[in-house]
Amino acid sequence: MGQMLIRQLDDAAIERLKLRARRERTSAEALARGAIHREAAQLTLDEKLELVRQMQEKTRRATIPDAVQTSGVDLIREDRDR
Repeated sequence: MGQMLIRQLDDAAIERLKLRARRERTSAEALARGAIHREAAQLTLDEKLELVRQMQEKTRRATIPDAVQTSGVDLIREDRDR
């Protein structure tokens, strides 16, 4: 596991974090670690768009040339209405 040293934190913010940690019966480090993990899990708009582009490319490559392609939406509706 990696480690990180975060400098120039506001003293008041550290005290609020410690107070919250005591109320939640955990450590300030655990709360900070959770916040970092949550933030790191968020994708930026550019990252989301890149994922969409990748999925579209995979779909394009999976398409059979000259074959009639049925929309996934149509297939789902057909199955639902049965």
